[in-house]
Amino acid sequence: MNILIDDSQKNPALEPISRFFSFAEWNLGGLSLIQKIKIKHPNARIYYKNDNALFQNLILHRHSDILPYKETSFGTVYKSESYLPWELLRVVTSIVEETLSLNKEWKKFRYKFKPKNSGFHVVGKEKHLYIHPSVSVYPGVVFDTTHGPILIDEGAKLTSFSFLEGPLYIGKNSQIDNARITGGCLIGNQCRLGGEVENSIILDYTNKHHEGFLGHSFVSSWVNLGALSTTSDLKNNYGIVKLNIGKNSVNTGTIKFGSLFGNFAKLAIGVMVNTGSVFDIGSNIVESRVHGYLPPFSWINTNQKYRLDEFILDTKKIMARRGVNLSEFEEEYLRNIYQSKLEGID
Repeated sequence: MNILIDDSQKNPALEPISRFFSFAEWNLGGLSLIQKIKIKHPNARIYYKNDNALFQNLILHRHSDILPYKETSFGTVYKSESYLPWELLRVVTSIVEETLSLNKEWKKFRYKFKPKNSGFHVVGKEKHLYIHPSVSVYPGVVFDTTHGPILIDEGAKLTSFSFLEGPLYIGKNSQIDNARITGGCLIGNQCRLGGEVENSIILDYTNKHHEGFLGHSFVSSWVNLGALSTTSDLKNNYGIVKLNIGKNSVNTGTIKFGSLFGNFAKLAIGVMVNTGSVFDIGSNIVESRVHGYLPPFSWINTNQKYRLDEFILDTKKIMARRGVNLSEFEEEYLRNIYQSKLEGID
């Protein structure tokens, strides 16, 4: 069986959040699309298509068992247009339930921690709470499974005074400190979260470790949201949220949507973010109030650029803190994309 991951026709809203990782690599509920395909179709040949040869080579470099696109017949085709962030936020429950169905190991983790013996509390049915035995749960944590299941993956740490509402997935080795997480959220591996998070997707290695509100947003990998930085996810006139990305205007079709954060984006302490703001790859923003579209590698504001060598050096240091190395191939890719964006080349 041949399966195609078609990443060639992107909605403009996907560009800022998929310049370094394909939608097929996103950790959504503990599994990426690539991992799900391999579980469902272990003998299938997986092909990948992207019109950007540089990006296609990056994906094939990471996944040596995936084949470059060629003209052939495909039993199943997965398209990036099915992964629009606001659509994913509507189906968090289905994503979490699919994780449970694809990984039977989760069934073993039900009832592992008994609330009476562990010092935490469960609102709703205990059978919808799944906690890996290696997880650390401090006294005073409250789990609410009324609206959906909660999955806490291997090595996670949940400290006192955190309120966690399902549907929810928290990834491996992530740390949740004094947080309120509600509305259906997917949290990646090795994240650090605090404050208030509502109906958001946060990919691997991202930090929002302090007070501040993140709502109805999509946050890519290797993002840091400074203390008290806050997103708005509703316009004062309750109007439909539209994203202005470069020359493109994208209608989300919903009145509740916050922001998009591309890979390696950073917000300083206390940044206030207007509804529908978009931070492209490598943005490092310290202005007190932000709105609209922040182009790739923005520095301080939209009028300046992050210096390339400093961006690479900072990225390597940040990744090293999580035990990850930026490969030479990935570094070369980032240098190429930086130069192309500087010259205005798509």
